[in-house]
Amino acid sequence: MAEGKQSQERESQNYFFLPVIKLVGVTQSDFRGMTTYSVKQVYETIIGTKPRVHWDKVVWNRLNNPKHRFISWLAMQSRLQTTSKLARIGVSQSAMCLICGQGDETHQHLFFQCVYSCDCIRAVKSWLGMSINSNSLTSLISQIGHSRWSKFKKQVYYAVLMVAVYLIWHCRNTSFWENYVPTVNHTVNKLKQVVRGRIHAVMPKSVSKRDSEWFMSL
Repeated sequence: MAEGKQSQERESQNYFFLPVIKLVGVTQSDFRGMTTYSVKQVYETIIGTKPRVHWDKVVWNRLNNPKHRFISWLAMQSRLQTTSKLARIGVSQSAMCLICGQGDETHQHLFFQCVYSCDCIRAVKSWLGMSINSNSLTSLISQIGHSRWSKFKKQVYYAVLMVAVYLIWHCRNTSFWENYVPTVNHTVNKLKQVVRGRIHAVMPKSVSKRDSEWFMSL
């Protein structure tokens, strides 16, 4: 009786499972080592080995606003639908940046080689007292990660960068849909407001007095 029930369960699993593994190119032999069915093992086998990334802790940083994480995740993989990308597939007639109009709208340009975004990030670095000369998003992330700043400070800096990415992309979309780009001061002030509000709400209890005073002074 028990064997019959197990057989029915296996057949039921195969009914839903086989079309999936055929689709992703996984064979049944890849699963024969499983003594019992495990959703985790099946998922990991289907997904396969993925390359490690250096920005996962930046995007999924606890201090980040949840609605900013998805845009940041796309940006870090160069998967935002920039005009440069849209022009390559024939969707857009122009590859020019919708914010400054002075260069092709690539991810590298938007974050932060564009005149507008460069001015924004320069003002943000001044506000934070961040002594990093680079205006490249990937370089900024790398230099923050290799710095001797405290864990909390690094998390704040990462959160600020992700807010900057989100707001720059928002400005780009505002330019497209409304033919309007907010001033640099407006965007920077919005960034400060968002960062303060978010971090005040989720401030870790383990933050040192020195770091707490530093953040409160911003």
